[in-house]
Amino acid sequence: MTNQGSLSLFFPMYNEKEAVERMVSKAMAVLEGLVEDYEVIIVDDASSDGSERIAAELARQYPPVRVVRHPRNLGYGAALRTGLHSATKALIFYTDCDEPVDLREIGRALPLIGPEVDLVAGYRIKRYDSPRRFVYSKVYNFLCRLLFGVRVRDVNFSFKLLRREVVQKIQLDAGSVFIDGELLAEAARYGFRSVEIPVEYFPRRSGKSSFDSLHAAWYTLEEMAAYWWRTRVRRLP
Repeated sequence: MTNQGSLSLFFPMYNEKEAVERMVSKAMAVLEGLVEDYEVIIVDDASSDGSERIAAELARQYPPVRVVRHPRNLGYGAALRTGLHSATKALIFYTDCDEPVDLREIGRALPLIGPEVDLVAGYRIKRYDSPRRFVYSKVYNFLCRLLFGVRVRDVNFSFKLLRREVVQKIQLDAGSVFIDGELLAEAARYGFRSVEIPVEYFPRRSGKSSFDSLHAAWYTLEEMAAYWWRTRVRRLP
């Protein structure tokens, strides 16, 4: 056991019946060897493909597992906010249900949290993007650095470990995938310190992502503009 603390691991789920049981099993196996106290939270964003029943059964079978279910589909940003605010342990880790990373990498991130580090963000060693998504990502990461001072090279990669105190201090409003950028921008704005680690990335094996659609890109830009206006122009807390 490498860390004697407590950790909440959560992931959003929307129609992931082929992935959720595998993800929960791996999460419990990894955390059992890393921390004394842990929980696995499934944020069910109103799934309707049967994955909601699988998640509920997993929570009945395993005490460390619980499900937080949205009454209707609220989107990725809301799912991450729900997970962050539902976590009860000292440290919080989140990723996606489709297993984009080897969860054993958490063991590399845990020792980095200390007096000088409040947040660990992973970045992909190798990406597998479509041409359009590659362009979106480059523009998005550039804008996050330019507008909000975020010094992370892979803003939206779903490998983040942070202290619960960060979540308790910052304000998150984004409903789009900008939720990751907003989290990092808010952490920097309140003086929390972060480091990056390289992580091997595994492309989605099942299900479907809609993050590279034109509608999703426009929604993200709108939310970035709203956040910039609130924090840089109006300077609201």
